[in-house]
Amino acid sequence: MNGNNPSQRGVWLAIILLASLGGAAVTGALFHVVGAAPPAVMGASGAAFMGVASLGLAAHRFMTE
Repeated sequence: MNGNNPSQRGVWLAIILLASLGGAAVTGALFHVVGAAPPAVMGASGAAFMGVASLGLAAHRFMTE
């Protein structure tokens, strides 16, 4: 990964955010299947999205610097 190329930065951001969205969807589906209340499903999905996104962005920064 070359961190000096600005054109690749947007691609990696899109990949990380799409992976975060997928993780949030899976988490929300799992919480819904086990019968959690709707606010718990939304909270778990949001927390999963923020966790995967922040981990992905931190890992990308670590790999490029």
